[in-house]
Amino acid sequence: MSVSKTNIVLSSGAKARIVVAEAAAFAVEAYSLEPAVPAVRRIAARLARARLGAPVYDVPHPSVRQPARSYAWGDGRSAEVHSARVGAILDRLAEVGTSPVDLWCDRRGTAPTRLPVPMAGTDLLRLRSASLERHQLLANGSYFLFHHEEFDTPFEAYGDPIGLVAVGGTILAPAQVNRASLTGRAGRFAVERVQFCDLRIVLPGGQVIATHAFGDHDPGLVAGPIAMARYFGALDGRTPVAPAVTEVVIVGRHAVAVIAGGNVPIPRTGCVLRFPGRPDAKMLDALIAGEPLDYVIEGQALKDAVQAGPRIVSGGQVSVDEATMLAEHVFVREASGDLRQPSPFRWHADAHETRAARLGAGVRADRTLFFCAIEGRSSYSGGGQARGATLHDLAYLLVECGAVDGLHLDGGGSMQLFRPYGGALLTPGDVCHDFADPFAEYDRPVPLGLRLDLS
Repeated sequence: MSVSKTNIVLSSGAKARIVVAEAAAFAVEAYSLEPAVPAVRRIAARLARARLGAPVYDVPHPSVRQPARSYAWGDGRSAEVHSARVGAILDRLAEVGTSPVDLWCDRRGTAPTRLPVPMAGTDLLRLRSASLERHQLLANGSYFLFHHEEFDTPFEAYGDPIGLVAVGGTILAPAQVNRASLTGRAGRFAVERVQFCDLRIVLPGGQVIATHAFGDHDPGLVAGPIAMARYFGALDGRTPVAPAVTEVVIVGRHAVAVIAGGNVPIPRTGCVLRFPGRPDAKMLDALIAGEPLDYVIEGQALKDAVQAGPRIVSGGQVSVDEATMLAEHVFVREASGDLRQPSPFRWHADAHETRAARLGAGVRADRTLFFCAIEGRSSYSGGGQARGATLHDLAYLLVECGAVDGLHLDGGGSMQLFRPYGGALLTPGDVCHDFADPFAEYDRPVPLGLRLDLS
């Protein structure tokens, strides 16, 4: 069968319900490309408020333009904002008496803040499953910004995907740290590690911008245009100070702000383009008008891809240990001059302790693709002891099913698997404390899904 569902005993000795699905192909669906219908936005906002314990508000897509507005940015400088999204965020912060500088300082702290949380494009997979064909499944995909501590620039929003996202041959969001990705290239599936410096950026008009090397922090880097990300040229998450530079903040593929002088917080959902002096006026006008840039990668073009990780199977062997996870920069403990911990902020990178719902993808020696989903419930969500699988459990299961390469996709309360018309193959594991019944289960809104064509 192309889909099997059974109860098994995991390698750790715990019992679990699993689903294994053979996939002839997968396609990434990015729900942030278009606004959700009002009813879904209301549901998503209510669930987000309950989960975060903070007010949330919807924000426009980064591509939605507004007339240029200036906002105080600290050090006597201002940000020239051209995005309705960022304008909405900064306006709301001003209502509660918070400046962008205060936001940056607060979010870097350990205590969750109670500032308004901007909400980006998410949707409910159960509703999206109405468009599935009989031979298809819909699953969650990759990590996204989710907790208070993750919103540490005015450019980011709840639900923004973190890491590489490619849809139908277009890279919508760039890779960040060197983490495993599930990639599809003209019918060939693979698990490969991709990082920001593997990409090149093509601006409107055709100018190509190089991306900064990993871990190199050079405050004097103004010789030519370059793109920077959190671990690629940043100093403590910001661009280096340099009076003669102009920087364009990018979220996804779209420009959202123009700032001179450096010291700009870099969003994990995009990058910052750094130009010596003033960039080409025609190109900058195109970006400001909403024309997207393009990310390109060496070799055969990606068709669809999501980045998650860690890679837990390599060469047909279980490869789950702390060294493997640190090698993928799930946690950067001694990153000199930069943030110590990339998102996802609260993702527990251990092999044998944390139990949760899990979703994994495996590629066999003949390059066929399959997915393993394990039902679970996280211990921090209330309702008793944690249920589900450890990363080692998932890795062992992928190997048992024939994987020579495998990775962990997003799990926990995000793990969902639907047949057409809302048929859940496994019980969702999200819990919403804001309602009378703490044991009620809810589908978590997510920013993207994987549409699986069954073989």
